[in-house]
Amino acid sequence: MKIQKILFICLISSFTFATSNLFAQDSTAVKPQGPWKKEGKIGANLSNVGLVNWAGGGTSSYSFGGTFIYKLSRETDNAITRIHTDMAYGMINQSESTFPMKKTDDQLIIGFDYSYKWKKKFLFTAAIDFRSQFDKGYEYKTEDIPDPSDPSKTIKQETETQISAFMAPGYLNANIGITYTPAKWIYATYSPVANRMTFVADTVFSEKYGLNAGEKFRDQTGMNFKLGIKKEIVKNVALTSTYNMFAQYDRLGEWVVNWDLLIDMKVNNWLSCNFGTQLIYDPDVQVNKDDNTTGQAIQFKHALNIGIVYTLHQKKDKKEKKK
Repeated sequence: MKIQKILFICLISSFTFATSNLFAQDSTAVKPQGPWKKEGKIGANLSNVGLVNWAGGGTSSYSFGGTFIYKLSRETDNAITRIHTDMAYGMINQSESTFPMKKTDDQLIIGFDYSYKWKKKFLFTAAIDFRSQFDKGYEYKTEDIPDPSDPSKTIKQETETQISAFMAPGYLNANIGITYTPAKWIYATYSPVANRMTFVADTVFSEKYGLNAGEKFRDQTGMNFKLGIKKEIVKNVALTSTYNMFAQYDRLGEWVVNWDLLIDMKVNNWLSCNFGTQLIYDPDVQVNKDDNTTGQAIQFKHALNIGIVYTLHQKKDKKEKKK
């Protein structure tokens, strides 16, 4: 593994040196570097259900959540540089539950990529991204246990089991490859040199996330494929999709898949509605399934959010400026 790390670091260094030299050679023929383009959104949503003597049954609850998305990008005649972060956190309170406060969303993503323009639609790309979560994650189950007042009967009991935490797991991905952009709204990147590092700060979860017992770190070298789409379907409705596949070279029959899909619907400058899904398949992650078995499985999450959104660095319409 040490040889693989040294080789990967050398390749990253060679790529950076080569692209910087190419840029320097052409610097007299290109325009000065423009300013960074900045985009950002801060969102908050809240919901509440209150039931009093409600014959139809149900549980009173309230939920809240927040998102923060920020992107920096700069494009010259020769290269494109991007930095982005995507954070989200949400909780729900169910008053009648044994554990009333439960986490519903938790995401921390930070990424950087640099692309050198090789041909009209082809770019050399180096990218790094980090993924983890902010808080501890728990799994909840309801089991039948003997009633203390009458052992011949059973009662329902909710249990809580911790299954994750900050940097348990954490992932750091580094890739070098070629990006093809047939249109402005779609791109595909194939990286024959890719490195996937898994961190598990608490060894209690090592085996759950594919590491050997007691291990805190795993390093995998392989190939990566990424397909990205960002397009306005109709006015004020945008689709963003990122599909990513990674396979270790000595396990090419087993792919790690991560697919994020977001449909963002802008109501006005302050109100927004979005529907997002995430699909994950990792052959090394042991999932507790609904049938009470543990093993490989497709993980799927979806979320519908309606709430207030504040857009950073928002440009005013020309009509508003004239007024």
